Amino acid sequence: MKRIPKSFNIAQQGINLVEKIVLEMNFIWNPRGPIEAGIDGIIEVCDPNTGAALNSIVQVQSKATSGPFTAETNNNFEYICKEDDLDYWLSGNVPVILVVSRPVSNEAYWVSINDYFANLEKRATRKINFDKNLNKFTPHCRSELMQLAVPKNLGVYFSPLLHNETVYSNLLEVKDFARRLFIADTPFRSIPELWAELIRLGGTNVGGEWILKEERIFSFHDLTEYPWNKISDSGTIEEFDTAEWAFSNDDDKRRDFVRLLNQALREKIKSDLNYNKKRGCYYFKPTSDLSDHRITYQTLGRKRSRVLFRGFASKRNPEWMAFYRHSAFIGKFHLYNDKYYLEISPTYYFTHDGYRVSRYFEERLSGIKRLEKNPNVFAQLLMWAWFLSNPGDMFSTKYPFLEFGALQSFEIRVGIDDKTWIGSEEEAYAKSIESSLGDLPLFKTLYSGNES
Repeated sequence: MKRIPKSFNIAQQGINLVEKIVLEMNFIWNPRGPIEAGIDGIIEVCDPNTGAALNSIVQVQSKATSGPFTAETNNNFEYICKEDDLDYWLSGNVPVILVVSRPVSNEAYWVSINDYFANLEKRATRKINFDKNLNKFTPHCRSELMQLAVPKNLGVYFSPLLHNETVYSNLLEVKDFARRLFIADTPFRSIPELWAELIRLGGTNVGGEWILKEERIFSFHDLTEYPWNKISDSGTIEEFDTAEWAFSNDDDKRRDFVRLLNQALREKIKSDLNYNKKRGCYYFKPTSDLSDHRITYQTLGRKRSRVLFRGFASKRNPEWMAFYRHSAFIGKFHLYNDKYYLEISPTYYFTHDGYRVSRYFEERLSGIKRLEKNPNVFAQLLMWAWFLSNPGDMFSTKYPFLEFGALQSFEIRVGIDDKTWIGSEEEAYAKSIESSLGDLPLFKTLYSGNES
């Protein structure tokens, strides 16, 4: 009896999978006829918004298997090209892509042959290293195929496809704040003097949610209670709804309220963070033995980990610590549309010994700012948002004067084709971004099918 080889069926299933994906891109798929020398089909790209055919093509060679790929791991595999195939693909004037697939599991991965083997050392090996995350062949590869097919010197621009995407800001919602504001005359004229009196009265645990102004004290604390009633004139105590100051048309009142918010912020996080007034930043305290301080936290549905304090040894003498780096942020309160937010600007703080500021602070800060890119900064922002909003465990006492909500986010109709954008970046920057693909929300639209 006549039989059809199993390999023929698998090869055709691979071509069918490629055709399905290409059609989902709204491109034209033209299979080659029975006579072909190493090209299974041609993709003609179309304008993604109008559907107009552009008379620009990419040639496709499909290789399919039903078993494991060569040297396959959870994240990678290899493919060795035949010498005559490579010669044929690279000799033409039309870009060629190789799609390696496993139709039984709907997996397909691709590379641009012309781009991949532009490096002569790679050309000599004939080996392609596929990354299962970065080389997936899906409808989201549309823009990259268009860049391959349409010559750059034509100056053709294609507007991005409309789809919803979530953009995260660095504004953390102030969910709640003190409800009452107390004002009274006080005989004390300086902050150190008033603090000294509070400590003398046994108020070592009282908070700093107060300010002195024009011989009066403004406080979130009830000035009728001890020890506050001992440092204020009881006959002049007034009580107000805090909203009268927070949303007042009087600029001075709003400024006073923001000063109190800043005092509350420092008190809320003082067990973990110090504040440097000169640099206007909050930074994590050193550990008691100057060892690394790492936290694990949950944000955007994923568990993450970050080092908040770490020492760095001298390159000349590894036994000597050159400096210590503290995670830090600059925080400023803003009022937008009758709502208060904390603007978080992630940064770092550098010390010589965990306590004294490093003499090379500016050089170290500018150095790390040059190295860190958007994904790293955004990861820090997520950590600070979690830290400031974290209510603590069931045994912790809720801080009464300031509570944070979530980072403000916005829905937009035009998303970013992340993979194409990454491909246009410098190599070092692209590698740093690739490490975050599918991790940070900016990249989830493309790589996991969810909104970013």
